[in-house]
Amino acid sequence: MDYCLDTSVYVQAHRLYYAFDIAPPFWKALGRLAQDGIIISPIAVYKELMEGKDELKEWAKEHRNTLFVDPDSGVSDAYTQVADYSNNHYHDQHWIRKFLDGADPWVVAQAKSDNLTVITMEGEKKREDKDRTSGRIIGEIKIPNMCNHFGIKAMSIYDLLRALKIQLG
Repeated sequence: MDYCLDTSVYVQAHRLYYAFDIAPPFWKALGRLAQDGIIISPIAVYKELMEGKDELKEWAKEHRNTLFVDPDSGVSDAYTQVADYSNNHYHDQHWIRKFLDGADPWVVAQAKSDNLTVITMEGEKKREDKDRTSGRIIGEIKIPNMCNHFGIKAMSIYDLLRALKIQLG
């Protein structure tokens, strides 16, 4: 495996860019990449997708065994490092809790543990301002920024499609 996909990739593709009825080759490509062991997502992403009541939920169920992985001890250790970094370097408990309660830290941990590139549709915060008193980073925790902190490469689904030379037409 080479790439770890975040929930935003599936959700935005389904809702905005590659809906099942207009871009079936996109979803077939993801299924093929999962079968070939090129892409994965943590089980936490699967759990987020199961909260929906739409075609995406059904697609995720069909690909549960080939695409979504349970954490092993290496991923659990990496998750602890991501959680510790969040708690020690970010200022706002609301944003820390929001980040740690979702699949995002598991995506970063999976990539860190298995030396994967993260695929996300989240934008990077170009500047991370710090609180003057605590010296901690202010605001929302974004996957690309967390990846930067751990030396993990992150890119969009478009970059992935180009890198793997996948054509949807």
